[in-house]
Amino acid sequence: MNILALSPVLYSADGKRIPEAKSIKDTKYQAVDTLGKVIQQDSIDVYHYEFNRDGYVQKMSYYNPQFNMVNTIINQFEEGKYVGSKWYQANNTIITTLKERTSNSEILEQFDGTNTLTVYVNYETFKRTSTFKNSADTIVCREEITIDANGNIIEVKVYRKEFSDYWHKSTFNEKSQELEKKILAGNLSDEEEIFTYKYNAFDEKGNWTKKFEYKDGEIVSITIREIEY
Repeated sequence: MNILALSPVLYSADGKRIPEAKSIKDTKYQAVDTLGKVIQQDSIDVYHYEFNRDGYVQKMSYYNPQFNMVNTIINQFEEGKYVGSKWYQANNTIITTLKERTSNSEILEQFDGTNTLTVYVNYETFKRTSTFKNSADTIVCREEITIDANGNIIEVKVYRKEFSDYWHKSTFNEKSQELEKKILAGNLSDEEEIFTYKYNAFDEKGNWTKKFEYKDGEIVSITIREIEY
């Protein structure tokens, strides 16, 4: 079995930290437009994020539509810096451990009980590049994540040896709300998917609590966000 190359999950789905938040729960529902009225339908999935004092994800859990937990990631930090994680799935656990760190690079090791990947991470001002190699020193995956000046993840590129390549690019407004996402999965489809987002509910701190997602101009989902401060 091959390990799924996995970069540390340090942020919520937006890619943006909310330092004052203790936790975020995002529940996504199917939605349709019926005679000009948006109808919220069955839930699709649920993501629950718990943050540490620095605003990084301490724990992330994913639930299916039946609200059964599918997987959980628990991150470990020392002196405010990421040092490893455990990714619990139904059939196995992937353990990621920091092996070496410099001012602009890291070496991580991922182990699923059978196979090991070594992850070489390089940091630039607005980009993180991770190269995943197996025990034979063969590159099995490369991931590039680009952020903007506000810390929003604006582009993700993933190149994989045994799976489809993946690319997405996002645009945000001045409030760090995602407005558009373009997705292209190279080996699955040559067609680019474009999603757009609108927000119509916010809490007292100005963080959004309800998001509408559109594909090709048609409503496809509604996400309800619950934030604990």
